[in-house]
Amino acid sequence: MGIISTKLMVGALATTVVAGGVMFTGGETVDNVKDQLGELKNKITQYEMNENALFEKLGFVKADAESKINDANDKLTEAKKEINNLKAEKSKLVADIDDLNEEISSLQAEIEGLEGDLSEANQIIKEKQELLDKKTAELEEVTGNLDALQEEYDDLQADYNELVQTNEANAQEAERANEELEEANAKVAELEGVSGEVEEATGDLEPMTQEEIDALADTVDGEVNDADLVVERLNLTYIQDGNTQSFKDNHPELDIKDGDRVWRINNTNDFKVYVEYEKGSEEGEVVANPNQTFYMTETGGTMIIKWQDENGEWQQVTKAGA
Repeated sequence: MGIISTKLMVGALATTVVAGGVMFTGGETVDNVKDQLGELKNKITQYEMNENALFEKLGFVKADAESKINDANDKLTEAKKEINNLKAEKSKLVADIDDLNEEISSLQAEIEGLEGDLSEANQIIKEKQELLDKKTAELEEVTGNLDALQEEYDDLQADYNELVQTNEANAQEAERANEELEEANAKVAELEGVSGEVEEATGDLEPMTQEEIDALADTVDGEVNDADLVVERLNLTYIQDGNTQSFKDNHPELDIKDGDRVWRINNTNDFKVYVEYEKGSEEGEVVANPNQTFYMTETGGTMIIKWQDENGEWQQVTKAGA
């Protein structure tokens, strides 16, 4: 489908035709049309080159935005894990301080009760005072550790907040890239219309297919998240042979005394979890490290451990022990 019939162009260019005594004078018009067709072919060629360059540029923008979002999400996840670790250790230190304060109060009360009979209680008072001094020193050490941990926690929380802001900025960049894609699609539609008008003159060129145009309309992949971590369920095991010599030899770090009951917490999370345990009159706290953590009690019976999930809700597991 050419703009002017090929046969007519050949006849017009071949010679000047006289019909019925009238001379044909359309040669100049034919030349003008040929020049116009040549210009149109050049324009379509340039449009094709511009399409390819635009497609390549948009691909770089899309890949860069997706890379930034993925990188920010990885950093948010790692920061959240470390925050969970610090929360667990902080909760344990707070519980230790409460326990030490209770022990100090109890020791002070015992000292006051013994002061009434100095002749019989001087030695006991001395021992209690030494124990009181030791617990006071432990309290000061734990308080110092808590202050340092709080400072580290505050710094990490600030870094986490900064990562969240960076991720939000990446989301805005992705939105801007999508707007550029829409504008590019409109330009492609214009080029497709012009290409259709001179298809015959540019048969050796191929405009962008509908599939390529649809691909440009795709939005940037990637989703911003706040890196919330699910706290997987903890498991509790009573170690039946915990008081045997072979088990003690395999676990010298536990310093197991005769009569101690040994318990093991299995933590499948890759971060620490603060745990409170309760067994009859015995209760305490422990930080469950990833994998497994051991702790001891003085008596047997039914053990209950409690921890908080990712929503702050308390969960618990109960296990019987001899």
